[in-house]
Amino acid sequence: MKPLLIRTRRFPPRSYHAITLFPFILYKGKALTESDLRHETVHLWQQLALLVVPFYLLYLLFWLFYLLRYRDHDRAYRAIPFERSAYRLESLSPLKRRQMAFDWLQCF
Repeated sequence: MKPLLIRTRRFPPRSYHAITLFPFILYKGKALTESDLRHETVHLWQQLALLVVPFYLLYLLFWLFYLLRYRDHDRAYRAIPFERSAYRLESLSPLKRRQMAFDWLQCF
């Protein structure tokens, strides 16, 4: 599955370069770096593997858990298993769909 890229001016918020909202990757700026594209593609496959809605529910629960634990938004974000997996896999190429979809299970 190839992501549908949409360039925006104000979204995603703050210091984020891109965000994946199945099946779209929304990004700010002129272009996505190769590393950012791989990172967001990992999220695309994670969302697809979990049938989209459960991914978002789990993501929110992980974020709330780590936010309560660390009391720091950035630290909570970086602790989410989906993010840890995407950051770990963004430098690898080529990636297999199965690896992208289920690698987050190893990030606890």
